Amino acid sequence: MFYLLGGDMQDISGIAFCTGLMFIPLLSVIITQHIFHEPILKNLGISFRFNRWFVVAALLPIAINLVALAVSAAFPSMRFSTETPILQNALEKMSEPIPGINAYGLLGISLLSGLFSSLTVNAVVAFGEEIAWRGWLLKQFEGVSFLKTALVIGVIWGIWHAPIILMGHNYPQHPAAGAAMMVLFCIMITPVMQYIRIKAHSMIPAAIFHGAINAGVGLSVMYIDGFNDLLGGLLGVAGFITLFIVNLILFAIDKWVTKENIYTGQIKML
Repeated sequence: MFYLLGGDMQDISGIAFCTGLMFIPLLSVIITQHIFHEPILKNLGISFRFNRWFVVAALLPIAINLVALAVSAAFPSMRFSTETPILQNALEKMSEPIPGINAYGLLGISLLSGLFSSLTVNAVVAFGEEIAWRGWLLKQFEGVSFLKTALVIGVIWGIWHAPIILMGHNYPQHPAAGAAMMVLFCIMITPVMQYIRIKAHSMIPAAIFHGAINAGVGLSVMYIDGFNDLLGGLLGVAGFITLFIVNLILFAIDKWVTKENIYTGQIKML
């Protein structure tokens, strides 16, 4: 309907549309639970009991986005730059409230504001999705292997994005190929989010993580000259490389440090 009504994913109407869309999984969970006579929004891991994984969920995405930025700059066709048009435009707008601000100052402000939003508005919006993926849907995979569960949920989550990707969201340069790339991205990041959700005994950190990822995903676009949305940034090949490394680190910690074998075990609801 948004497409047929002439909606543009690149303007304010697109932002509003995508924000509203993130609450559709929440609505779907409520409808599904009603149909199957389940307690509405119960037993889905909605717990605000604080633990260190809430902190991990807020800070790890910052590191992930920065590493993805560095990997992007390593590609021959792209390079780190403080002179990109989009960055210069942002600096011009920020120069009035913050005189003398430079590209690195803006980077710092972006990281801090992203951290704040990941704990507030972004987390609330991301909750609309995460109550489905790391809440209700994860519960259905109890007893299934961790990695198989991550693969299936990642595919579902990625395909769910396909209509807006085809309309130019996230991959405006390559919308058709971007739809497939989004599925791969969701498959790559799902084990990380799943691991955090299980360790935290709550799906709230998954919402925080999701919100933090969304807050910083545009850094590469701003600071990379010759940016290619299939190669650069967290949603491109650079991001896949970054997420592969993160998954390897978490796997190693899980297997040889904590020895919980979550990655190689089965889903257990907590």
